[in-house]
Amino acid sequence: MNYDLTPEQLSIKDNFTKFCTKEIEPRAALLDEAPHEEVPGLIRENIKKMAGIGYLGIGHEEAYGGTNLDLISQAIAGEAVAAACASTFLSCGASSGLFGMPLRLFGSEEQKKKYLPGIIKGEIIGCFGLTEPEAGSDAASIKTAAVKDGDRWILNGTKTFITNATIADVALIFAYNDKAKGPGAGVTCFLVEAGTPGFKAGKPFDKMGFRGSPTAELILEDCEVPDSAVLGTVGSGFIQAMMTLEYGRIGMATVCLGIASKCLELANKYSKERVVFGKPINRFQDISFKLADMLIMSDTARLLIYQAAWAKQTGRPESAVLASVAKVWASETGKQISDLAVQIHGGYGYMKEYPVERLYRDARLGEIGEGASEIQRILIAKDLIRRYAA
Repeated sequence: MNYDLTPEQLSIKDNFTKFCTKEIEPRAALLDEAPHEEVPGLIRENIKKMAGIGYLGIGHEEAYGGTNLDLISQAIAGEAVAAACASTFLSCGASSGLFGMPLRLFGSEEQKKKYLPGIIKGEIIGCFGLTEPEAGSDAASIKTAAVKDGDRWILNGTKTFITNATIADVALIFAYNDKAKGPGAGVTCFLVEAGTPGFKAGKPFDKMGFRGSPTAELILEDCEVPDSAVLGTVGSGFIQAMMTLEYGRIGMATVCLGIASKCLELANKYSKERVVFGKPINRFQDISFKLADMLIMSDTARLLIYQAAWAKQTGRPESAVLASVAKVWASETGKQISDLAVQIHGGYGYMKEYPVERLYRDARLGEIGEGASEIQRILIAKDLIRRYAA
């Protein structure tokens, strides 16, 4: 088994780390502290910057302006982005990933040509509208309805916790077109553009972390869209959503890894510089053991993410459960690592002028977003029981 990165992957790691350290990381605190009305402009600038270096096109075909790189390369680049600014990773991922990937997999040629080049250039921002006020982990319980009326559809419902809701130019909206058929055959995905009558975003939520990535409700009130707005085929929306979320779980694991790796970097640096009782604190066993644990956990997360990415890329049947495993480990250890980083910084870690304070708040989303840890454990256990059933 060869663990070496290819020359291309090493170049990606080096180039993205240098770019994000120079262009994105210095803006992370500004994004985090900005008032709601300033966030859209700031995050759009970052999205354009990431488009300029090719980040938004990594997972897309060359025909639409992408570079079509493998999922491990995407994870390598993503870790660098997340380490610099988790909010930028989240908004970029919601647009090029959660919106862009189902468009790539299920969209018509006309739909791809209309949206993907703009997504890749950062000129169009997308979002993914699945979660509802009473349907988070239980996505099959969505209530948004789509009623056919001639050659158009009438959509009614509310989506919540939608990343990019207030800045999106177009959204994927999942709605029941036939409740009697259940989620497997009765949910359809629609492309709904901002400015469509009956479609609007709510006020941005005031969040604990990822404050530079706007999150809000999407509200549909007798919103009319044409037949051409259907993504793929009528009734296949739920399957599309579940397939997309496999990629999303690898993405959420990656942002947690980026946060963790930055926390380790900052804690290691601080522990060398902070002197107590006449020597750097990293010379004390308790601190050095904390640093060792942080390395163990972050390196394990990286290996699990690469394994899940490889399995998904190569079409392995275990890819879904591996994505869940990576997501659980990376999110839970990411929180632990950020906590250790704050502890190593002592009182300074509790102050906003030190980045670990922001990273600590950002890390908490990992166990909730893209399927809570509890849901991932259900999926992992089901797979385990199925494989070892007598």
